[in-house]
Amino acid sequence: MKIIAKFIICTVFFLAINNLIVAQDTWLKVDCGTEFCLALKSDRTLWAWGSNLNGQLGIGSTVTQVIPTQVGLDADWIDFATGSFHVLATKDDGSLWAWGLNTTGQLGIGNTTQKTVPTRVGEENDWVEVQAGLAHSAAIKSDSTLWLWGYNQYGQLGNGNEINQTTPVELDTLHHWYGVSCGAGHTLALKTDRSLWAFGVNLTGQLGDSSTTSSSIPVSIGNDTDWEDIAAGYEYSLARKADSTIWSWGFNGNGQLGLGGTSQRNFPNRIGNASNWRNIEAGSTFAFAINSSNQLYCWGFNQYGQLGLGNTTQQNVPVQVGEESNYTSISGASGAASGNSVFGGHSAAIQAPNYSLCTTGANYIGQLGNGSETPSEYFICETGELNTGISAHLNDNQFLIFPNPSSGLISIQIEGETNIKGICTITNMLGQTMYHQRFTSDRFDIDLHHLNPGIYHITLQSGRSSLSSRLVLE
Repeated sequence: MKIIAKFIICTVFFLAINNLIVAQDTWLKVDCGTEFCLALKSDRTLWAWGSNLNGQLGIGSTVTQVIPTQVGLDADWIDFATGSFHVLATKDDGSLWAWGLNTTGQLGIGNTTQKTVPTRVGEENDWVEVQAGLAHSAAIKSDSTLWLWGYNQYGQLGNGNEINQTTPVELDTLHHWYGVSCGAGHTLALKTDRSLWAFGVNLTGQLGDSSTTSSSIPVSIGNDTDWEDIAAGYEYSLARKADSTIWSWGFNGNGQLGLGGTSQRNFPNRIGNASNWRNIEAGSTFAFAINSSNQLYCWGFNQYGQLGLGNTTQQNVPVQVGEESNYTSISGASGAASGNSVFGGHSAAIQAPNYSLCTTGANYIGQLGNGSETPSEYFICETGELNTGISAHLNDNQFLIFPNPSSGLISIQIEGETNIKGICTITNMLGQTMYHQRFTSDRFDIDLHHLNPGIYHITLQSGRSSLSSRLVLE
């Protein structure tokens, strides 16, 4: 749910990366909805995985996919954005496409019919930026006009009323919009003068205008004109200034503002003292930022391990994820309400130099895309190749655990493989991760003396496949 770079910036980035990578297709961008993800490859094909109950994967069915599956056969996609259960995307001819849930007109195709394949929105060929929220959508044209459609109960379309729209409606007649980001019930927008505006629901201060009064028309967030980037979460907001500082406001019950506590704020507050941030990402109730050294930081809700820290502990201030300095893209799952809770508990990232796709967090419906439904508290990374060779990398093999039962020290032997590497995860009967480490050979030892006696599951993941077995500790 964050701002996307302008068309020319995206194109330059795309060409730069494409020139660097000649040997194989690699991942350029990833974005995650509530229980699914999409990713763009350097050959401009689009891939999707996870929940597909509403056709949000765009593959012509409503069948869930546990590994990345190509969206059609087209290889001319430029950009895309995932909402909670729908997707918007643009092609290199400037056309706009949408698919997935459409109960409030969020696809912009003039009706409320769900679509399981990309469906063109209008006939225009001048769309340069798209954003998708819980159930509303926004896009900017090359003439800097801003258009919104879909759910409008809280005035999040900014047009002065609370009527849903099934086709794109221009926000105003002024050609002065630079960026947009859609949350659950609110919208953030940047003007070309870099002033910051917001509209929609404001019960938790997510509009940032020092009040909790909702607005169906844009309201100014202060008087500053140095805002560069915006990201709207479920009920909170993030923004980055030209001096590379980041700011937050809105709901903070899960520490998603990164300010060191859980108090709600209704105006922008600076996060920490760092002034080297280059990218921000607002997930449902958690957030990420990448600094100028390409290091990844996280904060907020972490019940499912979606922060990638190797635990499920909530973080109220930015904490570095691992020790890598090679992150190029990050996405946290957008949220949807279920009772009094907001769910959306997984994340995806891209790491250089191989531009590998990495995922962590909840995985009960294949949203990690690694061929299993085993959750992870660490980012598990794969390469850009998605052919059957990688998918079947372990399928014809098996692994031995000895001794089994064991008193704590075990050895694992993968049969029929040499020079193999991957991730070994051990979970208890409750699905909690008790061990998670990389392996780099077909045989390795694990010391599990710290675990209580009982039955555990061991999963080996390599490429796009996995093998599982049971372990008994005495």
